[in-house]
Amino acid sequence: MLRGYSREVVQAILQNPEYRTFIPALATFFAVNPVEIEVSHEERAGGESKYSIIKLLSLQLDLMTGFSMWPLRILFFAGSIIALLGIMLALLIMIMRLYRGPGWAAQGVFTLFSFMFFLAGCQLFALGLVGEYIGRVFQAVRHRPAYILEKVYKFSNGVRLNIAAKKFMYAEMGCNGPYSCP
Repeated sequence: MLRGYSREVVQAILQNPEYRTFIPALATFFAVNPVEIEVSHEERAGGESKYSIIKLLSLQLDLMTGFSMWPLRILFFAGSIIALLGIMLALLIMIMRLYRGPGWAAQGVFTLFSFMFFLAGCQLFALGLVGEYIGRVFQAVRHRPAYILEKVYKFSNGVRLNIAAKKFMYAEMGCNGPYSCP
């Protein structure tokens, strides 16, 4: 890959105290208007790439864990769904037992399945919840800014308008967004 970054993006990356981060994704985070310019690449003159499949998987893991909490949230939602399915299966077993009699439930095997679904769902739910807390702590300790201020404008009436690279702040002007300001 061939990339060029402005001085502001390079300075923001250098001031970022993160360890083992995916530089292109971090640069996209700090860039105001990322632009992609196609270049033609020639074949490798000699040798082989030093990136093994293990290094590529490690790079993918760094990208996934450094810029997203969705793997943890998937555990949370999957656990919720599985626990809910376990409860629904237990209710179905109770209804069918009342309707069809005790012989229908295969000597408690289905009851055991519903209990196991519920327990597995609760474990995934708890793991996802703990992961969400750890993910939030991780986001707080890496000191990545929520937004980058590009310029601060002061108006004659003393109101300040901060124009950010990724996010616009209009709260000080008493409006909700760019289209609701006077």
